[in-house]
Amino acid sequence: MVIPKSFEDGYDFETMLLTSILGTFVALKEDLISYRQAESYWLSDLTAEIFEELKLSQEIISLIQQGMELKEMDVDSDEFQNKVDSLIASSKELISRHYTEYDSEIHTGIIN
Repeated sequence: MVIPKSFEDGYDFETMLLTSILGTFVALKEDLISYRQAESYWLSDLTAEIFEELKLSQEIISLIQQGMELKEMDVDSDEFQNKVDSLIASSKELISRHYTEYDSEIHTGIIN
């Protein structure tokens, strides 16, 4: 896996955001931060709107919107934990796809 050293385009920026969003979901799962803290980092309508204005991937915007659903759940419930687990898995899958595509572009010469 190649980690880009600079932001050549929005794609690299999206990958960095996904990594940070994943960290937020993991911190929620591990009870290191509260939902309110996660909301102040990423899980808000304002964040989703900004990401839409920046024309970021709809998958990232959807991840944020799904994360906002946690607000209505009891943090001690199985439903909350299952949702967080699902969000972590989705974040990992998106990150993996981003880096795999980036690796492929480097090996085919699309990115120098």
